Amino acid sequence: MRAVICILGLLLLSGVRLPLTAAESDAEAAARLRHEITELIGDARCQNLVNCRVMGLGASPCGGPEEYVAYSIWRTRRDDLETKVDAYTFLREEAVRAQGKPGSCEALPVPNAACVNLRCVVVPAGR
Repeated sequence: MRAVICILGLLLLSGVRLPLTAAESDAEAAARLRHEITELIGDARCQNLVNCRVMGLGASPCGGPEEYVAYSIWRTRRDDLETKVDAYTFLREEAVRAQGKPGSCEALPVPNAACVNLRCVVVPAGR
């Protein structure tokens, strides 16, 4: 419980809006945060692979992220992105817990990042 309070405090201090009113549900807040993450990443421009990274996003029923996103360290402020991703992941973890059913238990392998046509993209592991 103490960890949840600390995380919420840090998120609020960093400017992340969580659903503080009954008007915005957790699902709506998660959708809004996912959109904000997409906007932060933008077009993920890169000159070469050195500019690209991947980050886990969301929460799967068996642990780990539900997806990975590619972003450019050249164009995206990592601290801002991590703050939004942490808030989004927190909301998704709560949603998964509330569902109570495990669903599919496939762990996603950590993909690679690549610079393709001057944009950072996610490339499945092993390619």
